[in-house]
Amino acid sequence: MRNKEKALAILKSKLFAIALAQGVQLDKIQPRQIQPLSNKLIREYILHPYTRVKDLRTNLETPAAVEVLNGKIDLFIKAYLQQLNHTTSVTQEALDNSK
Repeated sequence: MRNKEKALAILKSKLFAIALAQGVQLDKIQPRQIQPLSNKLIREYILHPYTRVKDLRTNLETPAAVEVLNGKIDLFIKAYLQQLNHTTSVTQEALDNSK
């Protein structure tokens, strides 16, 4: 819990700095319009007896758990963006076909 609280405090301070740098008027932000973060798991880490990281959104797996824990998550980001792009293009095709 302390890790989560510290991470949120750091995130808030960085977002505040970015908002100030971009000239956003913070008093105009309405908290009711801010979407809460989902509590769904994104990744599953297995470290013993073998190492594996599985992205639960894209079902992508890698045995390079140590690298992922060190921050090398480009593989997962690319897979998520490809999935997002594919979903968007399929939805657009469905809309085009319904006309």
